[in-house]
Amino acid sequence: MDKDIRRPPIDRSISLIGALLLLLGLLVATGCKHETPAGTDFTAVRHERGTQIVAEYLKRDAAPYRKNRVRMTITSPTEPLKIYELEIWRKQTEGETLTQTHVVQPADESDLAALCIERKGEPTVSVTYVSSTDQFRETGTNKMFFGGLTAQELLGEWDKYDYSLLAEKDLGSVKVYEVEGTLKPTAESVIAKTRTLFRADTYLPAEMHLFDSGGQEVRTFQVKTYRNVAGRDAIWLTEIENHLRSTKITIETLSLEFPGKADDAIFSRERLKQLSRK
Repeated sequence: MDKDIRRPPIDRSISLIGALLLLLGLLVATGCKHETPAGTDFTAVRHERGTQIVAEYLKRDAAPYRKNRVRMTITSPTEPLKIYELEIWRKQTEGETLTQTHVVQPADESDLAALCIERKGEPTVSVTYVSSTDQFRETGTNKMFFGGLTAQELLGEWDKYDYSLLAEKDLGSVKVYEVEGTLKPTAESVIAKTRTLFRADTYLPAEMHLFDSGGQEVRTFQVKTYRNVAGRDAIWLTEIENHLRSTKITIETLSLEFPGKADDAIFSRERLKQLSRK
């Protein structure tokens, strides 16, 4: 059954006393003594807990294979309404995630496809095929995609950031963890900082706020609907505001599967070439 969350305005401030009580609560929850040891590094505690929350989300989200179809609707005050349907295949192993994205609607754009390769410790590569030159093109994930979103935002690329728990709070009737992500010095991204509200019951994101290096919020993600598929909680409908372009993007899942097996040729450059020639 769908779960809808109504969100009141978020109070981002937290008093010093509240912060101390939060940290003491975390220490108790992780098995520490009720007395706070002298010299406790609260920054380290917040970092450890934030990292744990993101790791728990990624663990629950992981699957050897995932296939889904989504509808992306883009509205703009200056451009016509645009609607795309994308078929997305994902393959995950311990050290590598391969994501193949293919535009299936509208039909006149069904030659658009990309293969993203994520490997631990390496920059993510987005591969496309250019039929006019019969060549593959490799780019990073900062390139703008549909609706002005970057490929990184559609993939996640959580490893690019260091995390810290800011607060535990209520979002409507749901308890959430507010986790801040700061871009690692060795990573590159147009998104310098993230603030994500993770549901405490499922660890799925409820909201995400993305900021540039100047501290300006450039994108706001709000999850409106969740569903349970094959015993797994999943995000079903997300609304996104692109503050730089004044566009609104809705991403709705139309179908979601977790196949036990899949033809690995789906994630090959040859398959990408075939799709791009349709």
